[in-house]
Amino acid sequence: MDDSQHKQRVKAIALLSGGLDSTLAIKLMLSQGVDVVAVNFTSPFCTCSPRRPGSCHLASAIARELKVPIRVLSKGMDYLRIVERPRFGHGRGLNPCLDCRIFMLKKAAAIMEEEKALFIVTGEVLGQRPMSQHRAALDLIERESGLMGRILRPLSAQWLPPTIPEQEGWVAREKLLAIRGRSRSCQLKMAKEQGVELFGCAAGGCLLTDPVVARRLKDVFRFSPDYDLRDAKLATFGRHFRIQAGLKVIMGRNEEENKRLEQIGAEWPRIELAEIPGPLMLLRGTMRETDKPTLGRLIRHYARKTTSATATVRLVCGTRCETWPVSDIATEQEIDRWKISGDLETAEP
Repeated sequence: MDDSQHKQRVKAIALLSGGLDSTLAIKLMLSQGVDVVAVNFTSPFCTCSPRRPGSCHLASAIARELKVPIRVLSKGMDYLRIVERPRFGHGRGLNPCLDCRIFMLKKAAAIMEEEKALFIVTGEVLGQRPMSQHRAALDLIERESGLMGRILRPLSAQWLPPTIPEQEGWVAREKLLAIRGRSRSCQLKMAKEQGVELFGCAAGGCLLTDPVVARRLKDVFRFSPDYDLRDAKLATFGRHFRIQAGLKVIMGRNEEENKRLEQIGAEWPRIELAEIPGPLMLLRGTMRETDKPTLGRLIRHYARKTTSATATVRLVCGTRCETWPVSDIATEQEIDRWKISGDLETAEP
C-alpha cells in the first residue's frame, strides 16, 4: 500500500443550491478525491431548488446523483430579520446578498466543525453577480464569516489568491478553473461534457429581487411587527391588499392558491362567498365592523359573475362563522388603491 493510501481523506462542506455552478464545484472536488458533505439552505424566496408537491427536493436529488450526503436547513426567522435590516444593504429589490452569504457561511462553518471538515466550497464565480461576487465583496464575506482562507471557489480559483486547501496540498490548484463574468457558456459546456443534466436554473434565483415580492415584504415589515415565516411565504403568491393600517387581505387566484392559503393560515380568519364560486381571502390583522362592506365588495370583484343582485359573504375563524349580505362590487379605482402590488407571475406554485 503506497503513502497516498495511508493519507487521511480530506473532507469539505459544499454549499449546494441546486443550480449548475454549485453542482460543478462539487464535481471538481470529488474529482480530486475530496469527501464532500453538501449543505442546502431553503427559504420561501429561493427559486433554484424548489419543493413541489409530489416531487423531490432538487438539491437532494442532485446530492444523490453525486453520491454525497446532504443537510437541508431552513433559513428561519433569524434570516428574515436580516432581510428586514441587513448590515450591508439591499440590492435592487429586497435582496440582502452580502448578509445572506455571510449568514449561510457562518452556518456552514458550524457544520464544518461538527463534521471535522477542513474547508468550505462554493459555486461562486468572480464577477457573476454585481453585489456579492466582485473581489471586494468576496473578501468582505470571507472576513465577516470568520473563514479567512478556508472558502474555496473552484470555478474561479485561478483568479483568486491561493486558499489554505491549495497551500496545504489538499487540492491541486492547477486543476481548478479560471471562470469569471456573467456568461454561463463555460459551465454549460462543462455540464454537457460531464453528463450533468440535473440542475436548476443555471444562475440560481431569488424572489427577493422581484419588485412585487419586495413591495409586499416592505408592507409586512411596516405594518406587521409580529410577522413570522408564514408572512414570507404568503408574499410569494396570490393577490395582496392593504384595506387599512391594521388589516391586510391575501386572496387566492385559483383553487390551488386557495388551498395554500388555508394551509398556511389555518387559524387566521378567512372570507369566502357562501353561494357563488370565487376566491378565498385570508385576513392578516384586525377586521373592524366598518371593514365588512369593503371586504364584501372586494371579494365580489374577483368572484364568478352572477345575475343575483346580492351575495352572501361568510367569515370563518375557528368555530366562529358570520355572514352578511353585499350588493356592491369594488371598482377598478378602489382595487388600485387597496392593492399592495401587482400579481407575481414568477412565483413557484
